[in-house]
This record gives sequence, C-alpha cells and structure tokens, in this order.
Amino acid sequence: MAHPLKTRVIAEARIKTDKISSGVLAHLLRTDLLPKAYIPNRETRDLRETLRYRASLVKVRTQLKNKVHSILSKNGVSSPFTDLFGKDGLRFLKDVQLRSCYRQALDGYLGIIEYLNALIQEVSDEIDERAELSQQAKLLMTIPGIGPYSALLILAEIGDIKRFPDARHLVSYAGLALSVHSSGGKTYHGHITKSGSRWLRWILIEASKHASKTRRFNQLYNRRSTVRTQPELQLPGKCCL
Repeated sequence: MAHPLKTRVIAEARIKTDKISSGVLAHLLRTDLLPKAYIPNRETRDLRETLRYRASLVKVRTQLKNKVHSILSKNGVSSPFTDLFGKDGLRFLKDVQLRSCYRQALDGYLGIIEYLNALIQEVSDEIDERAELSQQAKLLMTIPGIGPYSALLILAEIGDIKRFPDARHLVSYAGLALSVHSSGGKTYHGHITKSGSRWLRWILIEASKHASKTRRFNQLYNRRSTVRTQPELQLPGKCCL
C-alpha cells in the first residue's frame, strides 16, 4: 500500500487523470521509488477498531449530553448537582417539570444515554481485560495519566515500535514535532505539525493534561516551557510529551 502524502509530493502534476496517475504509480513501482505505508498485523488492526468503536460511542454520548444541557438552558432550569448525569442528577432530570415537547425530547435522550452507557461499559470491560494481559500496557499504565484504554490505544497506533529508528521519528509520526521554517540563515519553529496518527496525538495530549498535574511532570513541563520562551535555546523536533 502506497503512502498517499509522500506519493503526492513525488508525483504532483498539474494535469491529473486516471491514466496519467496509474502510469506514474507504475513507474514509481518499477523503479522502486514508491513510498510504502506501514500495514499493522490483523490483531493490531482489530484492536484499533475496538478502541475507536468505544471512542465513537463516547462522542455520541457527549453530543446527547450537550442536547440535555441545551434543553435545560432553553427552559431556564439550573441543575443543583455538579454531576448532572450521576444518580442524583438523573433523578432530578426525570422529575424536572417541562413542557410536553421538551419532556419528550429529554426522556428520549436520557433513554439513549442509558443504552450507550451499557455499551460503553461492555467494551470498556473487554479493554480492561486485554490491558491486563499485555505486559507493555501494564508498563505504560505506571505513567501518570495513562489507564487501560490509553495504554492499548498508544500501543495499537504505534504498532511495531522497532520501525522507528529513534524517538524523534516516533514524535514526528504522532504529529507532535515542531514545524520548522528555515530561510536566509534564520530558523523559526512553529506549532506542532499535526501530521501522522491523529489518534496517537489525541491520546498523548489527553494523557499529558493529567500527567501535568503531578509534581514531577509539572516541573518538567515548566522547565521545557521556560526553555522555549528563549528563541536561541529552542530545541527543534522535540515535544514536552
């Protein structure tokens, strides 16, 4: 399987047709210049699907919870509970007085949320069991901010770690390396590239938010942030994660 981004860089053309594109691909393949994409094994691909399935369920549930908040906002109702979808919060939502149209919508959303909770719990239990059977996952879970889901997602998105010659290549694959613009002897380091695995980048950023609350990682973050405020000391291609 060809790497689409790298292939485009090599074979970019103003005139593009299926005939021209197939000819270019055939030429690259014949000359052994066709950039290939990494294909993980079947087990890893199946694990990715399970983890992404859970993420999609959580996303849908979040959208429905936002709709519930919207209904309360439209009716000028404020919740007396911090966790609106906890036991007390749900009891409040089922008893709150609303006009029939809003009551119908609220009951429908709550029913779907309850069903999604069951689905999420089911797949989460499976993920927890798989994490317990993986020594690599258990090792990752010793890092603050990383649980069973995060550990398995990191492992699944990286695949074979040996395909990366060093840590910089892994950071680049996650899209967490700083972009570099160099011209006329001047070098500027911008935002992260965001190229590569968006799932790996997302879970590492989420984990870093929790890890930064611990003393050790908070000190590391502050030290790296101080270094980056000094242009002459910027470290290209590195990330605080």
